[in-house]
Amino acid sequence: MERTIFLGVNNAGVDALLLRKSEAIPAIAKSYGVSLERIAAIGDGAIDLPLLQVEGLGLAGAPANARDDVKKVVGAMPHGIITAGEVLDGFFEFYAHAKERGITHIVSDRDGVLVSAGDYSRADEFKKMARKMGKEGHPYVMVLTGSGVSQNSGFMEAYGLSKELSGNPGIEAHPYLVLAEGGAIHVNVLTGETMNLVGKLDQVLLAQLKGPFQDEVLARVEREVLPAFGLTWSEEYKDQTGKVYVPPKQSMVTLNVPRKFSDGTPDYRKSPEAERYRQAVVAIMREGAGELGISYEMLT
Repeated sequence: MERTIFLGVNNAGVDALLLRKSEAIPAIAKSYGVSLERIAAIGDGAIDLPLLQVEGLGLAGAPANARDDVKKVVGAMPHGIITAGEVLDGFFEFYAHAKERGITHIVSDRDGVLVSAGDYSRADEFKKMARKMGKEGHPYVMVLTGSGVSQNSGFMEAYGLSKELSGNPGIEAHPYLVLAEGGAIHVNVLTGETMNLVGKLDQVLLAQLKGPFQDEVLARVEREVLPAFGLTWSEEYKDQTGKVYVPPKQSMVTLNVPRKFSDGTPDYRKSPEAERYRQAVVAIMREGAGELGISYEMLT
């Protein structure tokens, strides 16, 4: 049996993974006892495409800030919506459409949909909505993100995905609303406990991904990419000004795109330079997989 990893280029980073986001949908449908027609999904990057293309979903969406390839796919869907608003404005627009159509559960990406560049300034708007989930036709929202568990702690607290939701019977029955690492690790928003599914992945392929593949990619990026783009490594998630952060993950290899230029100028991720950086990193990942004899598939 051929073993395959999946490579995705997104606004926030470049990913190599074993578990596609689409694989979370059947489990969600079964756990909540709902049909696919009552589930909607929204995302902005290539890593979200398998999720958005799950056959039978009631609604699929992309915010205005989504990558062009994602908007092209969603725009061609009879049940696809590209919102006029970006990031959280786009999410709320999509949420309203979903509610009108009788959707009961929305699966949303985090970065680029609910959050932009770590900005939590509008978190209270989401918190207000979250308190209504499951009441008077308001859909539940599950956050299916490629981010690791540690990257989600501050987000969960700021956005009210926490013990603040205690007393909501629907959430108390199904509290695992944050699915980290593309669904490999589920987080209980009421207690912070995790349900780790990494052990169910292909352990041989996982060892290759997190061993020689990751080592080779990081070594080449340090040698070839960082000097060419005037970047350095970052040792912490909050420090992404002219620096590349590598999140600690159990089932994925991710190299983040810096949020700001080295001089502090914002919106590095929207710049042509950032796109060249993404393509340089994914090219190294493709070559690394080929050298190790690992089959790979681009999420496009």
